[in-house]
Amino acid sequence: MSRLAQVGIPGDLDQVLDTEAITVWDFVWAIVIVALSFLIAALTRRLLRRVLRKFPEIPQNYKLLMASAGGWFVILVGIIYALGVLGVNLGPVLIGLLLIAGVAFFAGRGLLENFSAGLVLQGTTMFVVGDQIETTAGTGTVLEITGRTLTIRTVDGTELNVPNTTVVNEPLTNLTKEGQRRSSLEVGVVYGTDLEEAKDALQTAAAGCELVITEPGPEALVAGFGDNAIEFELRFWHQPTIIEQRRAVDAVARAVALELAERDIVIAFPQRTLWWGDGQEPSNRSGNSEG
Repeated sequence: MSRLAQVGIPGDLDQVLDTEAITVWDFVWAIVIVALSFLIAALTRRLLRRVLRKFPEIPQNYKLLMASAGGWFVILVGIIYALGVLGVNLGPVLIGLLLIAGVAFFAGRGLLENFSAGLVLQGTTMFVVGDQIETTAGTGTVLEITGRTLTIRTVDGTELNVPNTTVVNEPLTNLTKEGQRRSSLEVGVVYGTDLEEAKDALQTAAAGCELVITEPGPEALVAGFGDNAIEFELRFWHQPTIIEQRRAVDAVARAVALELAERDIVIAFPQRTLWWGDGQEPSNRSGNSEG
């Protein structure tokens, strides 16, 4: 009779595990095997992701799922091998593991996809906690990457949980990674304006704002000829955060309005020429008039 049976443990366990033949070194070797299986699994996932990039027709979430499944398969093989080292009867164990794996796969397929995508996000260089990002689901500061969702805090102070698969499969912009970014302001001036003076006024106004980065400096370019105005695009650089971008645009707009007013340069607004068909020259009027 085995030692397990002597202490009252059901004898069926002896059919699975031969406790009398196990040594301390068997335990040590089994632990080493499991640890190595996790290391090899990480390398396997990385290799599979690299190979699957060559197949653009496969959806990204399925690539992530296959890479994750490959890693877990390696871990499973390592655990089974470690159990063999411990003298475990693998027949009942394998049947139980296969049943659990099958139920878990079909019941939690979406969870597995998000989990595998979360592993990718945690190992990516696209962004880190603290970065401000723009996704199709929302824009804000990255707070946490969990096994299921990416948590961001929006500029309104609310927390938004975005599924990891959405983050991986949809376009994403890191707003703060480069340390600065550029915005633009559209300004229209009336026809007949001295364009060189208007350009100088716009650039001078933007350069005088504390929130605008001096290098590279602001640049005003003629963007086109509209119905009512010659349109300028004023480009300027500023700190990358969302709130700093909004503050910089506000400061530049205020400065532009003051600078153009001081130089008597008129900001264009929509106008309509009315012709009454009475032989007189057309004139600029607004509103209704009695003939």
